[in-house]
Amino acid sequence: MAVQHEFDFRMLGPLVVRRAGAVLDPGRRKQRLLLVRLLLADGRAVAAQTLCEELWSEQPGRAPGGAMASLHAHVSKVRAVLEPPHLRGRGTFEVLVTKPGGYALRVPSECRDTVRFERAVALAQRLLEQGRPSDVVREAERALGMWRGAALADAAHHLFAAHEAARLEELRQTTREIRATAMLLDGRIPQAVAAAQELTAQHPLRETGWALLLHALYLAGRHPEALERYADLRRHLADELGLEPSPRLHALHEGILRHDLPPLPLPGKAMAAGPAADTGDSPDPSRPAGAEAGEDQPEVTEAPDGTAPLGTHPAVAVPGATSCEPTADVTRSGTPAGSVDPSDAHDDPAAGGAMSGSPRVARPAQLPGDLAVFAGRAAEGAWLSAARGAPGGPGPAGAPVVVICGAPGVGKTTFAVHHAHHIASAFPDGQLFVNLCGFHPHAPAVEPGDALHGFLTALGVPAPHIPEDTTARSTLFRSLLADRRVLVVLDNARDEQQVRPLLPAGTGCLTLVTSRNQLPGLIATDAARPLSLPLPSRSEAHETLARRLGPERLAAEPAAAAEIIRLCGRLPLALAVVAARAELEPAFPLRALADDLRDAHGGLDAFTGFDTATDVRTVFSWSYRSLDEPAARLFRLLALHPGPHITAPAAAGLAGLPLPRTRRLLARLTRSCLVEQPLPGRFTLHDLLRVYATELTQTHDDADERHRATLRVLDHYMFTAYEANRLFRQDSLPQLDLGSPNPGVTPEDLTTAEQADRWLTAEHRVLSALLHTAVSQELDRHVTGLAWSLKEHLNRQEYWPEAIAALAPALEVARRRGDRLEEGRCLRHIGSIHGYLGHQEQALRHLRHATTLLEELDAVAEQARAHYGTACALYLFGRIPEAVASSERGLALSRATGDELWTAECLNELAWFYANLGQLEKSLVHSEEALALFAGLDAPWQQAQSWDCLGYTLRMLGRYEESVATYRRAMERSRNWGTTGTPSAR
Repeated sequence: MAVQHEFDFRMLGPLVVRRAGAVLDPGRRKQRLLLVRLLLADGRAVAAQTLCEELWSEQPGRAPGGAMASLHAHVSKVRAVLEPPHLRGRGTFEVLVTKPGGYALRVPSECRDTVRFERAVALAQRLLEQGRPSDVVREAERALGMWRGAALADAAHHLFAAHEAARLEELRQTTREIRATAMLLDGRIPQAVAAAQELTAQHPLRETGWALLLHALYLAGRHPEALERYADLRRHLADELGLEPSPRLHALHEGILRHDLPPLPLPGKAMAAGPAADTGDSPDPSRPAGAEAGEDQPEVTEAPDGTAPLGTHPAVAVPGATSCEPTADVTRSGTPAGSVDPSDAHDDPAAGGAMSGSPRVARPAQLPGDLAVFAGRAAEGAWLSAARGAPGGPGPAGAPVVVICGAPGVGKTTFAVHHAHHIASAFPDGQLFVNLCGFHPHAPAVEPGDALHGFLTALGVPAPHIPEDTTARSTLFRSLLADRRVLVVLDNARDEQQVRPLLPAGTGCLTLVTSRNQLPGLIATDAARPLSLPLPSRSEAHETLARRLGPERLAAEPAAAAEIIRLCGRLPLALAVVAARAELEPAFPLRALADDLRDAHGGLDAFTGFDTATDVRTVFSWSYRSLDEPAARLFRLLALHPGPHITAPAAAGLAGLPLPRTRRLLARLTRSCLVEQPLPGRFTLHDLLRVYATELTQTHDDADERHRATLRVLDHYMFTAYEANRLFRQDSLPQLDLGSPNPGVTPEDLTTAEQADRWLTAEHRVLSALLHTAVSQELDRHVTGLAWSLKEHLNRQEYWPEAIAALAPALEVARRRGDRLEEGRCLRHIGSIHGYLGHQEQALRHLRHATTLLEELDAVAEQARAHYGTACALYLFGRIPEAVASSERGLALSRATGDELWTAECLNELAWFYANLGQLEKSLVHSEEALALFAGLDAPWQQAQSWDCLGYTLRMLGRYEESVATYRRAMERSRNWGTTGTPSAR
């Protein structure tokens, strides 16, 4: 049963915790995340392993090493805030409790403002149904007043909170609609107009807001403005989506014209559920605009805010790309080019004077056979169905064109042919197909004129009537299809020039183009819609194998099946090759096949196909051979970068090229779909393409070139990371002699701590991998520079075990080189981090070893810092009197060296210790002296910490107004400094 402690947890904004009206400090970022996660569980236990994976979410589904130890430390800190004081000393807990299933918060549901908000909204809805609009407005405003920012703001970008945050935001928008509706019903027309305008501005794809605005403007006597806003909406839908407003909005518009408004629907009823685009007379909301009964219809997808959309529009395809292949490897032979179904032939007038008389225009059916074992691609299929719209319905002036691009082997042709069969019935005048051989291993690329000759023949044009030149053929082709509904598939296109003459102009036609290039020219000048085909999901890859091998065979060896999918990188071509081998050897267990793939040690030999069209290495080579030498060289060298992502400046350092030129080369590789750009400015290779690039660089680039490239990329990250950490202006990063960057290396231009934090967060996995590279090649300078920079970032993020692991190679380098001063520094930092982890024996052993070593070297300044770190560790272990003695020793040594920064550091540390011992006057004296020293130093973070300590002491002295003012100064200094996080081990 939940305990009663008068708690109040506010999560509709940044987390606020109150008990009996007093604000409690929930702690640092991870403690706040822990509280949010447990509050969302509503009293249910959450497993410790689940908490580790969700709170440390950098690698989804996998918690970093040492996360469990950090979790226990955070649980202890949260308990120190929430548990009653009389229970803390006994080690018993009644708020944050441990259960067999994990950790749970035993607090009533109504302690959460999210619950109170939902109850207030439910009451407002009931009041609205009861016809009490003034009470509705009051209750809705009370509910909205609970919001202070984004829901679950402390857990932004964490998957465990995403669904609940989106649900709450949707309910918030519904509440605004309820309030605006009640204002209209209560006669508060000007307020209703303002509220409805805000609704349409915030969510322009939500029907309820537009209906409320039109109603409110009409009732305000602003009839022309209401009609103008409807016209604006209609133009927007037509221009952007090719759609009409929904029947309900159309009826409202007619009512305004006739001065006879329809009833105002209540939010949450039919209006809120239906799309605002015209979907015909059928009540089925899944029918797109202009669709006719009996046709295959795409699903209507949700608007970005989760509500019914204003118009039928495509679901967003998952970004990314992997591989492509020629038609031969993914389709079976179908109707030959130029074949005609005579029964479907009918007359059509001649066009353009190229022919005399009226030729018979046939109904071609040229699609290759569909792949019987096709699986997955539901999201992309829905997008494509929505993108084509309804033939003959409202839409753009030209025929819709979709460019399906992706990397080699990703299954572009297979998908295009499969979907073409799926929608073929919507194109009663036939289907045209041609393999343009843009990336064929042997055949030359098909000339547009030759492709047009085949199309015109298939359409029934006699050979003598086919014009000689390409332009005339293209004109005739467009004329023949002007009023017809024909599906055109242009497979394996090379470039825009090859495609443009083959595009029909009739609005009833649809053209699907597949290419390994992105064909941006078609998108820019021909209004083509791009569909970048990503890797299939794991479930789709599993379904693909199940279709080929049978679900029973996969169910018998689920682990082996999952391993095969992983080793194939989910690449459809690789999966097809491996599945074919399994089909040829039905008696062999899947485990044997997985072992063969693993024994290939990441090479491509395991994916050698049965012909050139199914050999993964050969298929990759067709795209590689299309590159010029500078782009090919960059592609090869990208294999030397550990991934997962690389930025343009890092790639410039890797290749030793100017940044503008590197950007152009990366754009070329991205257009060729050999490189993906999953995030703005970040590029990546598919795993198997990385293997291919590794093979190429081993063959084409000598050892010296590869070594120079490795040194350049190490320099780029080392110098950028070191300067990024210096922007935090903490005193824990030692002055390192890193030399100068190699020629051709330009570190990232970071100027603020916020930029530095973003860069380090994005790159810490790369830094870790490069540190391993430097260690394996015994590049001591890079080991030291990367180790210290990585340790600083990890320590700020409270990844303490990883911080120790990062600094360990620098300690080994120091010992191997006999650098005893560097060894002492490393031991001091490692010991301090062990203190944060609660490892008393390891922490004190390292710190005392460091102190002894530094005393032997007579390194007085470093001795002072070692005593400071030892004092901090002793304090964490509850040995405060010993901590005071160690800190006093550090203070004396700092004064002796004249180091004002470390003198101030020791004074602030002592002030905190004395405050915790209850010696408040001593604490006050030390804080004031520390602040006086910090005032003359460029040490914003330390100054913020000192103000914080002073604020605590003043509060304990009962000087509350001074304490509040001091805390505010601490907060402002910290905010101006531009970052947050755990202090580095000093």
